[in-house]
Amino acid sequence: MAKLDRDEEVRRRAYFLWEKAGRPSGMEHHFWAEAAREIEGEEQEEQREPRSIAR
Repeated sequence: MAKLDRDEEVRRRAYFLWEKAGRPSGMEHHFWAEAAREIEGEEQEEQREPRSIAR
């Protein structure tokens, strides 16, 4: 995934998490970091999943 695409995905996830938490002020970095960890974890899972071979 391109860095800009990943940043956009992190931004959207962070915004979602921020809204879910009641929109607290001053916690932007916390939500960005949490979103980045979640997305990184999803990317690692995708890499670990066995890929089927088409025949």
